[in-house]
Amino acid sequence: MKREYSIIFITLIFIIFTTGCTFFDNGNTSVYPSTQPSPQPTSITKMSTLEPSEMALQLFDLPTGYTIKDRYDVAYADVSTLERDEGWKKGYYVAFYRMNINNYDITGIIQQISVYPLNSVSLIFDNTKNEITSKTNSSVSVVELPFPKVGDQTISFRTNDSNDPDGIKIYTVIFTKKDVFEKIEMKGTTTDYEVLKNFAQKAADKIR
Repeated sequence: MKREYSIIFITLIFIIFTTGCTFFDNGNTSVYPSTQPSPQPTSITKMSTLEPSEMALQLFDLPTGYTIKDRYDVAYADVSTLERDEGWKKGYYVAFYRMNINNYDITGIIQQISVYPLNSVSLIFDNTKNEITSKTNSSVSVVELPFPKVGDQTISFRTNDSNDPDGIKIYTVIFTKKDVFEKIEMKGTTTDYEVLKNFAQKAADKIR
């Protein structure tokens, strides 16, 4: 029995951290209509001065119980054609997780940081927003949520899949500040939107 629970739990961890959220069904895709006007940049006037790794969240920024799963400098080969065309310069990826195997519970946090020319960050922001909302279909709902403004542009979403047997919920916030674009996700069997708000503010404060 312990072996069976271990296999199930390992599978759950894989689902939470798999790039692209593989439980999404891409069939019958339709765009979820935004209930708010597209945010507009307000003060993108300067270049960031720190390396992406220096702007990343650290363990001391998170509540007790989280562990680093992975972190690395993003390679040019890892970014999309659009990102390259828009002048992607450099980036950083870090993933944290917290688990309680006795309660079959896991939470993952993923932060992705990218630096672009100043005239490209808004386009990347809008493209990412459209990618998130386009995952809506008959079983997947993507809902835009209120979120305190961080940086120059901010928007957040909650994603649920009614067919997901594990009940994994995803909160995603994307924002820009200066020439930096960030995407932070919290997903798992236990999530806390208020904690995500705190993470996003801390992440924005690290951009200097």
